[in-house]
Amino acid sequence: MTDHEFEAFLAQVMDELSMKQTELSRVYGLGEMARWWFEQSTGVLQFFDSHDRLAVVADVVSIGSYSGKFSTWKWAWSNPSVDPALREAALPLKQLQAITGVDLFGDDEAFAIQDESMAWELTAAAVHHLQAQGCYRGPSGPDGPTTFLAITSIRTVQ
Repeated sequence: MTDHEFEAFLAQVMDELSMKQTELSRVYGLGEMARWWFEQSTGVLQFFDSHDRLAVVADVVSIGSYSGKFSTWKWAWSNPSVDPALREAALPLKQLQAITGVDLFGDDEAFAIQDESMAWELTAAAVHHLQAQGCYRGPSGPDGPTTFLAITSIRTVQ
């Protein structure tokens, strides 16, 4: 892709992600849940309501993590702290390097990015490539990284 084509691609995938996130919020109330829990060994993300009842369950692919403290991004497929099965599920994201011609999609080390908005752009490209339903931004403590997870399927719990 040329620089212009890549910028157009980013704009497209960001618009797609925005629509997907709006739909996830409308249908599943993800922005209103009291808490969440991610089980790496199963790749299952759970959301609990204000009464601490399990309300929504999602299958996910780990995309990557953003460190606000260091302004860096690390792909899940290359992160040893990510469960091996989740790393393997994230491997298709490396294909974005060949598709876009942008080297950072194949970088197996943490690399500097401008800010969290760039983390969202990387996430949007990943969600698009995985044909996911959207994503979840899993916050952590003040010094910990923010994890981005692609939601591949989602359902309410009765």
